[in-house]
Amino acid sequence: MKDFLRSYTPAWLKVISKKTLFQAYRLTQAFYRLPVDKYDFQTTELIRRHLKKNSNCIDIGANLGHILMEIVAAAPQGKHFAFEPIPDLYKSLKRRFAKNTTVYNFALSSKKGSATFNYYPGRPAVSGFRERNSQIGQEPVLLSVQMEKLDDLIPESLKIDLLKIDVEGAEYEVLQGAKNILKKDKPIVLFEFGLGAADVYGTTPGEIFELFAECGLALSTIEYFNASKKPFSKEEFDGQFYKNYNVFFIAYDASKY
Repeated sequence: MKDFLRSYTPAWLKVISKKTLFQAYRLTQAFYRLPVDKYDFQTTELIRRHLKKNSNCIDIGANLGHILMEIVAAAPQGKHFAFEPIPDLYKSLKRRFAKNTTVYNFALSSKKGSATFNYYPGRPAVSGFRERNSQIGQEPVLLSVQMEKLDDLIPESLKIDLLKIDVEGAEYEVLQGAKNILKKDKPIVLFEFGLGAADVYGTTPGEIFELFAECGLALSTIEYFNASKKPFSKEEFDGQFYKNYNVFFIAYDASKY
């Protein structure tokens, strides 16, 4: 069919078609340079496609609640949990999602206790345990936050279907405190992991890959997952991280998808 079209399509139509496709490509690329990231659309598509009405989900680093809103809409009969250590954001989430979401004012980690949390009022989404003043260009407000392990807070009898993590570099600590859930339920895990954040905590992609492998989960990008492409090998995941190809990833049970 392709050869037939090449042979019998008039030259003028080929030129117009190529120009039209190129303009569409440029518009798409310009769109994805806007503050709205294509990750948001990929995540929304995945949530709507894979969650059931009664799926149970966890949003760690819920921030303004954009992803949590999609979760609740897709799974209105499920039990959901949200974690946000910044007080003002926590209060807003608790007020807006009171119906079927338990909202905690905790920072999740691999151990219980208290810690100093660097809160950047101008950019709350990049706040975290480690200071990033040189990257952010402002001094943080220091908060004392309570740390908890996720495994200690979620009822063991409750099956978790999806876990979203956005904690600006502290992913490994959060995951270490959630290994029981990961091994037992093998949920879909959506997480951000990239240079400029994870390396501030000294976390390597090898550590993340091995932790998920121990829990029976494979790694990929949402785009590859949605296209049913095979998961990454350890070397491929290393390359994604160190070459900064992607910062948004998915962990999942490859035997189910």
